[in-house]
Formats: sequence, C-alpha cells, structure tokens
Amino acid sequence: MMAKARLTDWLQRLESLHPVAIDLGLERVAAVGRRLGICAEHVSVVTVAGTNGKGSVVTLLDQMLRASGQRVGRYMSPHLHDFRERALIDGCMLAESDWIAAFERIDQARDAISLTYFEYTTLAALLLFQAAHLDVWVLEVGMGGRLDAVNIVDADIAVITSVDLDHTEWLGPDRESIAGEKAGILRPGGICVVGDASPPAVLRARVRELGVQAYWMGADYGFECCAAGGFWFVAGALRHFFSQHCLAPANIATALQTMQLLETANAPDLADLERVIAQTGLAGRCEACPADQRIILDVAHNPHGARFLAQQLNSFPAAERTWVVLAMLSDKDRQGTVAALASIASGFFLADLFGPRAGSAAQLAACVAEAGASVLGLYAAPEQALREAVAQAGPNDRIVVCGSFYTVAAARCYLGMWSQVDG
Repeated sequence: MMAKARLTDWLQRLESLHPVAIDLGLERVAAVGRRLGICAEHVSVVTVAGTNGKGSVVTLLDQMLRASGQRVGRYMSPHLHDFRERALIDGCMLAESDWIAAFERIDQARDAISLTYFEYTTLAALLLFQAAHLDVWVLEVGMGGRLDAVNIVDADIAVITSVDLDHTEWLGPDRESIAGEKAGILRPGGICVVGDASPPAVLRARVRELGVQAYWMGADYGFECCAAGGFWFVAGALRHFFSQHCLAPANIATALQTMQLLETANAPDLADLERVIAQTGLAGRCEACPADQRIILDVAHNPHGARFLAQQLNSFPAAERTWVVLAMLSDKDRQGTVAALASIASGFFLADLFGPRAGSAAQLAACVAEAGASVLGLYAAPEQALREAVAQAGPNDRIVVCGSFYTVAAARCYLGMWSQVDG
C-alpha cells in the first residue's frame, strides 16, 4: 500500500506492477472482484464492445439515460487528458481521493495476484459505481470482449457496434476471429444489439447457440440518410427524423435501439431524445477547434476509423485543400490507415509519438509514399506538426489531426482546448 500517495503516484506504480501491459484473461481479475464483493445484481448493466463507435454509443446512452431520470455510471477508456475521465457518475468526474481509496482496497484484496493497469482501473470503477448505488452501469469494453476485464460483469444488454481489424495480435487476424472475441460479452438467454450492418457469420452463430434475443442493424433497426442532411431512425414501424449531427448515424441509431430496450421510468420520447442527442458531443470525434474552425480533430487510429472519418469529411468538403497531421502508435495498421486518409489528403504532416508503443514519423512517411501521397514534413511531436500545418494552410483549407488518442490530446492542449482541472 502507498501511504498518502497522489493519484499520479498510483498510476505510475500500476504501469509497472504487471510483467506486461496487456494480459487478456478473466481468472485473475475475476478472483479479485469476488474478494472485493463486486456485484451487479441490483443495477442494470449495458456493456458495449466493438472496433469503432464504442465511445459514441456509451456517451449517448449516458446522456439519454440521465435525461430519463436514471443515475448512471459511465466507464470508458482510454482517457484524453485526465485519468478521471474514465469513470463518470451522473456526468461528473470523481475526486482523486475516491480513486486512491479504491486502489487501496484492490491492493489489499489482491494479495499475491498480479493485475494490469487496465484491470486495476476497471475494478476501481466498478467499486466506485457500486458504492454510489446507481441505476445503470454503461461499460465500454477495452479490447475484444471475451477476455476483457469488463466482462467479469454480466450485461443485461450487450452491444456490439462494429467489427473490423484492430489489435490483431491479441484478437486474431480476420473479422471472424475478432467477432468471436467480441461475442464473448453475450450471455445465454440475454439481449444484444448489433450495430454492424454486415456482421461476421460467427457472431450470428454465437447468438443462435446462446439463445440470445438479438436486434440487428439493417434488419430490426437502422437509419436512412437524407440528401438534405439528417437521417431517419427506423425500428420496426417506428420512424423519427433526426437532424444532422457530428456523431455517426449508425452509432446514434444503435444507442437509440438500446435505449428502447432498457426499462426506465419516465423514459423520454424520441422528440426529447433528439434534443439530448443534439447537445451530446464527444471530444476527439470529428471535433472542430472553436478558435480555428479549419482544424478538425479525430481519434481515428485504424483503417475502419480512417475510412469513416474520410466519409464524414467528404460529406462537407473543404473549399480548397485538406492537410492531415498524423501520428500513430507502432502496433496499429499504419499502411491501411494512411491509405484510407490519402483519398482526402492534399498532403501529410507527420509526427513522432513517445512511449513504449510509440510510432515514428519516418515509419509513417514510408506508408504515405506507398499510398502515392505527399509528405510535407517530419516532426518530433504532434504539436510541432500542427504548428507548421497551421502556418502553411490557407484560409479556405482544412487541417485534420488524427491517428491516436495521444495525437489528439497533444493537439487539444496546444490549441487551448483543455486545461488542468483540480479534483
């Protein structure tokens, strides 16, 4: 135990306690969870897995449930700036002292059991949610599903947003393998919402095997985009129009379908939910810089996310050129991501990241050259690349900053879009 330690001290310690940063498996974390008495029997639980779109669906559900009068715990990862962003209760971050107390309890309970940083964090969030006596827990799966620490909790509704290639070294080399891992959050006789319009066969097979009541994008619910903007949410005979929003219609529709299945008192109607959704934003998801509307920030860090970002940008094209400021981790599909962005990029400003998984600008430059696009400069940090892009961009150009949560966090700090908040 660390007497009178600060939260930053705890986080530094947690990063070095376990031999490896990622160690998928439930045996260790579930054993400690049992010792801590973590139990979700008297609360509704929504677990959200998927390659992309998880954060948007979790955030939308959090906002809509709170609008219906529910007390909600929202767990997401990673954070952009402040570790405490990972767990919110009724939309608010918790004090550092609350996190420290939770970590101390886990440290006592685990005894000789080794836990990763993410496992500690997940257990702490669940302890904090349990102590707050909430109505609903909305939990984002960190990686995959079957062996992710979040999966120690049984979900009343399991949501799978999309299935694509990411974390292939842990989840498998193709969509079928990855879908099998994400299907691990399903429970026999449970309920699930699938936001992937082309779900792999293994996911459909797993639903049948477990007797899960499934709601499929494109069959049971969906959306219809309008040429003039906005989209229709469709669920059976239900149709409701939603105006254009920065979040993806597929993710909004998936959150709405999940909301329809949750039994909540004073549930708002779709017109009320439209107002809630219109006010819901998510930092780093096609986010415009307030001080310079030319700059768009997005945490897209794999080919699927980059393709979607390109589609969004094509729906409101720049008057002139689009410059891309890009920095990525070394274990991501750099080539596929660059190829997806090359279709919208007039040129790339490339930057290094720092840390054990950091990728380099030189690695990205090789991918840009292979895609037949232009490298406009290599820089030691995302802030330097963004500074140069801003200096070179014209008034009708657009600057897109993407590639990693780390990239977007650095850019937001540089642009004055975040400042330290005392807890």
